[in-house]
Amino acid sequence: MVKFISLISILAVCLSSCTALRAIRCGTPTTDSYTKFTLDTIRTIGSTTPFIDSPQNDPLFRTTKFNGGQFHNETISEYFKRVRGKGSLLIVRNDSILLEEYYGNVQKHQPSNIFSISKAITALLCGIAIDEGYISSVNDPVTNYLPELLTADPRFSELTIEHLLDMRSGLDFKEEYGWNPFSKMAKLYYGDDVLNFISKAKFNAAPGTRHHYNSLATAILGVVIERTTSQSYAHYLQTKVWIPLGMESDAYVTLDSKTSHHAKAYGGIATDVRNLALIGRLYMNGGKHDGKQIVNPNWIKRSINASLDNEAYSYGWNNIISKNEDGLFVTSRFFALGLFGQILFCDPEQNIIFVTLGEKKGCDYHLLFDDFCNILKQSQ
Repeated sequence: MVKFISLISILAVCLSSCTALRAIRCGTPTTDSYTKFTLDTIRTIGSTTPFIDSPQNDPLFRTTKFNGGQFHNETISEYFKRVRGKGSLLIVRNDSILLEEYYGNVQKHQPSNIFSISKAITALLCGIAIDEGYISSVNDPVTNYLPELLTADPRFSELTIEHLLDMRSGLDFKEEYGWNPFSKMAKLYYGDDVLNFISKAKFNAAPGTRHHYNSLATAILGVVIERTTSQSYAHYLQTKVWIPLGMESDAYVTLDSKTSHHAKAYGGIATDVRNLALIGRLYMNGGKHDGKQIVNPNWIKRSINASLDNEAYSYGWNNIISKNEDGLFVTSRFFALGLFGQILFCDPEQNIIFVTLGEKKGCDYHLLFDDFCNILKQSQ
């Protein structure tokens, strides 16, 4: 019996640093689970937002009741309160706030994990790092910046920055979201040394040959940005985006551990709807904010004009796909998407931004917002 207890004790100690145990301890990811990890703060100086409350009190967004589809004689706010659960919604047009709502005790400026919308922000940082000369070109192999990968799988020498941005890495990584503490996704998300995890990665296709969305690609990109800038992810994001855009509130990014201190660039940012709307505004303004060019306009153009060949995905963003008599085509409407239906959606033609955060997906919100853009267009 004593030996059995000793064995259990030893096993418990051995498992205390195990990724699977960390996964069990932290539980299934939620919009609040960032608080269970080591955090780095993305600070702002609290500037005044360019957004103003709409004096028109637009009835389409505030009082009109909709039927059909998932709507049951209810306003947009009533619909989101029912379907979104705990979350938030912001609709901005021409810098006027048409609707701003918070559900399930969520407060204004309350951070929420945005999950894979983080990928679009990491891509933005990559564009800035190229502008500043830290990264020479999107055509550079990642081994130029992470030379330790030269002794890993030989295909790392063929993997370029652009392959990571376009999700054409060829990495053998399954984006598995079902709660499995032994999956590769769990090892990435709950692991304590992302660079060590990257060094053990394998390929199932040659880099550049096909589109395969996976978080490991952006994890690598995040480490490249940290390595080349000699700054933490949070500090670089703070100085190059958060402060220049005049974000209203601080944000956070989760780290793999206090020791390794690598940001979860693929899905670890926690912020609010107003800050995200400013990211959307930056992209719709060609990378410019208040007369200052934050990132090269060609980077913005490349980011929000995807091709069908790459499944309408480009540099962390997706384009809405539509159909006419000639077949499928990519529209100018673009969005970034998170795990639980977090959406930053932009229609540059009508200068409108939709942002929703929360835990319950409920529906394909990007398609819902696309429908609303069509309603707006038809009503003009």
